[in-house]
Amino acid sequence: MPIHMLRTVPGSVWLSCSYFWYLAAIGCLGPYIGLYYRLLQLNGIQIGFLVAIPPLGIAVLAPLWGGFADTYSAHRLVLRATLLIAALSALLIAWTTSFVPLLLLTVLLASCLAAIPALLDSYAVTISERSGLSYGQFRVWGTIGFIVGVWFVGWQMGQNISHFFLLAYTATLLITCGATFGLPPLRRSSTQPMWECVSEILHDRSVTLVLLTSFLVIGNATMMGSYFGIYLTEIGGSIRLVGTAAVLAAVSEVPIMLFGRRFIERFSSRKILIFAVAMYTIRLLLYSLPPAAAWVVWVQLLHGMSFGLYLMASVTLVHQLAGRERAATAQGLLSSSSQGFGAITGALIGGVLLDQMGAVGIMRVASVGMFVALAICLWGGQIVMARRAATNSVLKPSQEQR
Repeated sequence: MPIHMLRTVPGSVWLSCSYFWYLAAIGCLGPYIGLYYRLLQLNGIQIGFLVAIPPLGIAVLAPLWGGFADTYSAHRLVLRATLLIAALSALLIAWTTSFVPLLLLTVLLASCLAAIPALLDSYAVTISERSGLSYGQFRVWGTIGFIVGVWFVGWQMGQNISHFFLLAYTATLLITCGATFGLPPLRRSSTQPMWECVSEILHDRSVTLVLLTSFLVIGNATMMGSYFGIYLTEIGGSIRLVGTAAVLAAVSEVPIMLFGRRFIERFSSRKILIFAVAMYTIRLLLYSLPPAAAWVVWVQLLHGMSFGLYLMASVTLVHQLAGRERAATAQGLLSSSSQGFGAITGALIGGVLLDQMGAVGIMRVASVGMFVALAICLWGGQIVMARRAATNSVLKPSQEQR
């Protein structure tokens, strides 16, 4: 297609392409990286550290990347630069086998990846307000991309793990970078200094309750997800079955992403968040039984009603509470608390438990942790509703007096 025709393509299309290729990259990497580390004969603690580094980058840097992009209108620049450096880091990791070089390269990769999810989500919630499309209608293309990435890499590798998945990961990151060149510029909308903007968001108790819930949800989900490939092979599954399980989970997201907005509009994002955490709790309980490997794969179909609804509800709720002027900053804080600190906690705890209890034991601990997250989510919702009721009772007499 000629360059002048590419310029006429709407920003919503470019955003959908960016989601497709970035989540395809995640699909090329996520289901196989734990097994690859095992192939390199790393122990559980070393694997735990390597798995924890990407979320550590998100925890520390995601709010900073988001605040920087909001303050200086540098959303596209940050996306392009971080995607390019991340691709280079992944390529170097593909040819590295010892722990210390892997550790250093993973730190570089994580520093770049910290910016990407929050910036894509901030684009999605901003463009959705302008175009009338929902967040899920953009994000569903990421789900489709994830399915394609998992299936393609699993089919190519067959029964044996190789560094092919890292080469595919590098290629899809580069294509994602190309897709960001069609994204529209986001004008500077926040006049607050970056640190003041972050501080103001964190002082909103409603936001902090969502962040706490997200920390617990993703922490326990990471214990499950990071070691799921090892868990499945531990109970008799094959490498190909690991890819099949990941594909089924992603497929279950598609209807949720397409029609989840209707649930949120009808029941509110806060109630949908509670429902999603409840479904996560049930899912982890089923994993902890443990059943036969072939039966476990079908439990993955609960992924849409757990992670899919959680993602839509949390992103929407934080955006509603923080406002469009601080969209990237708010999404950065959400990424920091969930995909950052939550995932770090889950990865490290899972790494310790792997050598002591095995992958099945990890699932049992995660199911208990997710139940705690559900209890806190319900408690937090009651507090917010009580505060709103108290505020309305104070405002009503003054309105009657007027």
